[in-house]
Amino acid sequence: MPRKPKPFFRKQTKTWYFSTGGRQFNLGRDREIAFKKFYELMADQESLPTSSSTLYDLSQEYLDWIQANRKPATYDKHKHYLCSFIKYVGRRLKPSALKPFHLTQWSNKPSWNSSSRHDAISIVGRMLNWAVREGFIKSNPIAGIKKPRMKRREIVYTAEQWKEIKTQANGPLADFLDFLWSTGCRPKEARTVEARHVHNDLIIFPPDESKGETDSRVIFLSSSAKLLVQQQVDRYPTGRLFRNNRCNPWTKDAVVNRLRRISKKVGFRVIAYGARHSFATNALIRSVDTVSLSHLMGHKDTRMVNNYAHLAQNVEFLLKQAENASGV
Repeated sequence: MPRKPKPFFRKQTKTWYFSTGGRQFNLGRDREIAFKKFYELMADQESLPTSSSTLYDLSQEYLDWIQANRKPATYDKHKHYLCSFIKYVGRRLKPSALKPFHLTQWSNKPSWNSSSRHDAISIVGRMLNWAVREGFIKSNPIAGIKKPRMKRREIVYTAEQWKEIKTQANGPLADFLDFLWSTGCRPKEARTVEARHVHNDLIIFPPDESKGETDSRVIFLSSSAKLLVQQQVDRYPTGRLFRNNRCNPWTKDAVVNRLRRISKKVGFRVIAYGARHSFATNALIRSVDTVSLSHLMGHKDTRMVNNYAHLAQNVEFLLKQAENASGV
């Protein structure tokens, strides 16, 4: 059901607004005058102007909602893509005038890969679906648009390659990479883990700090991982466990920049997620069953394991499996 109209204040413009029937109205900057004008307009709705909301108006409404109801990282991501989208289509384009080619042309940036284009179109679609649910527009003008297929990351490291990577990493970065390699956790989990999450052999993120925000995320620690974690807990009993040489928590950009420099030195691409992919692949090669592996990696079922376990790259293992399958 559409929400009941009421005045709201937008910090960016320092102005009061209200929206109804897919239209947004400027009530001015003074709160008392704005509310008085609002009640007058609602008492005589036939006098309301007929101009409908623009995509820019909807984007501001949607970002306000995202900021209030989602995590800061989600808000930042949506803001990044929606600002780019509005800059491309302009502030005056109305939802009814939006066509699929607008998104196709906008997202076809040389600097964006297939995953970025997929995310960009998806976020605009989510905004429009939200606008339909809230009663701002009657239908999503790009419903059913075909999004670019996201390409799988095909990066898995051999033990020799990982040793080469480690020779170029030192100090805090080496500890961070060791934790990724020994647990198969997501890089974000390694960046955000704190002493309060550590429970003997387990690291437990509560649901509101886990991916999906529905269940706790449990990371199972091997003996080497447990020792590494305990060393970090002793060093940093509060706050993030893995930090750089300046004792500042690792950020995504800092890790990417360090690994990019290592890539140039070793001659192949180095990414943090490569450790997670390698963990899954090596686990399957060592005959860890897919159900157990799914639990170790934090997935609800076994389907996602196939996205990380690139066994086709391990020719020796598959040849051995072919021999086993044939019974010869």
